[in-house]
Amino acid sequence: MSSRSTGLYARLGAMMALEYFAFGSWKPTMGLVLSSNGLGRLIGVVFVFSAVAAILSPLFVGALADRFFPAQKVFGVLHLAGAVLLALMPQAVEQRESALFVVLLFVFMLFFQPTQAMPNNISFAHLLGRMRVFPYIRSLGTLAWIVAGLVVGQNGMSARPQIFYLAAAVSAVLGVYSFTLPSTPPLQRGERFRAGDVIGIGAFPLLRRRRFLVLMVCVLLTFVPISTYNDYGSTYLDAAGVHNVASIMSLGQAAEFVFMLLLPRLLKWVGYRRILITGACTWVVRCGIFLVLTHGQVWLAMAVVALNGITTDFFMVTIYMYVDRMVAPALKAQAQGLVFFFQLGVGSLLGALVASSIYNGVIGDATHSRLSDWTPIWLVAGGVAVLTTLVMLFFLGRDEPERDRVTAEETRAPDGQASHPTAPDTPATDTPATGGTSRPASPAAEGGHAPATSGD
Repeated sequence: MSSRSTGLYARLGAMMALEYFAFGSWKPTMGLVLSSNGLGRLIGVVFVFSAVAAILSPLFVGALADRFFPAQKVFGVLHLAGAVLLALMPQAVEQRESALFVVLLFVFMLFFQPTQAMPNNISFAHLLGRMRVFPYIRSLGTLAWIVAGLVVGQNGMSARPQIFYLAAAVSAVLGVYSFTLPSTPPLQRGERFRAGDVIGIGAFPLLRRRRFLVLMVCVLLTFVPISTYNDYGSTYLDAAGVHNVASIMSLGQAAEFVFMLLLPRLLKWVGYRRILITGACTWVVRCGIFLVLTHGQVWLAMAVVALNGITTDFFMVTIYMYVDRMVAPALKAQAQGLVFFFQLGVGSLLGALVASSIYNGVIGDATHSRLSDWTPIWLVAGGVAVLTTLVMLFFLGRDEPERDRVTAEETRAPDGQASHPTAPDTPATDTPATGGTSRPASPAAEGGHAPATSGD
């Protein structure tokens, strides 16, 4: 390996680590911070706005990064702007200025959401012919998330607004560092911007396929337990007597890291369908454990948090890989964009609305809650997880998505015109567009690396 390559890998790895350290500083325990400061009813609101931001932000950031400015500069500007907004949040929380906090967080998420995919895209642009290195670079992000949780937890910051100061400092460092990254020019300069490209509108005809439709329905259903855990899990663990919540929750990312390394081999041995069903079943198990968890059972809390590695890798990540095998090369980007839209857009929005309505109905702004108060929350989440598992068992079909691969021709409108301009079904390269949209790059089925995720 040449020193030049080693230097490039180190620079990209540092970018990935800083991105996920900043995210991991505030995301896991933000709900606990709000509930501990009398703003529990805001938890659902802020996550609803986060989902709306995931839908809206790519529309303007995609137009800029993909067509006008180098990706690394857009990445830097977004993080510098985000750092300013993060630094304003602690005071809003401490003074219980709920309206101000919601506005700050919504604007912040508009800047932040596109950055989740940009480290992947910038890395892909400079790893031509060396794509097998990417999983190792991406793994540094997961490790940094774990370190962030340990730093927050071991310093007693899990329930304190100061987590936003830590995130602001790291975001500012990353913003400045981004301008030193290798130049990643826009690859779509001069092309007309289509808002529908961002959400994969050209792949909507895929919903006529039963298997694809079943997957998208299951994505929407699964975001009810996902949002319940992501939005309120830290608050529940605190009610269960778990100390250093941020440190405990980092076990989920540690397990995710391990299972990500195992996933390609498991897919080969077990198959996509069984892996997906296992991921759905794991949510049933997790909700069941949350229901029987008693105060002070830290070991059981650690176990249920660690199961997050299976639910994330076996369901969220595997769906991207499954869809990648279902469609012809010309449709991959559009199909992955549609999956992203269903997951972090519509799914997150639906899940946040359902979870927040139940939480606000039984707990609300209470700074302390009993475990018995949470029973209806986990019953609903577990019931939806059971429904998701049954839908997959009876309607997903056989485990050979490539046998009836969807081609671009099948997505054409009845009058013979394509529902969206597509290229011929020719083999695609491993290098996706390198711009700044928040649509993740298609993960190679054999590589098993993850698309951009929320880290949860």
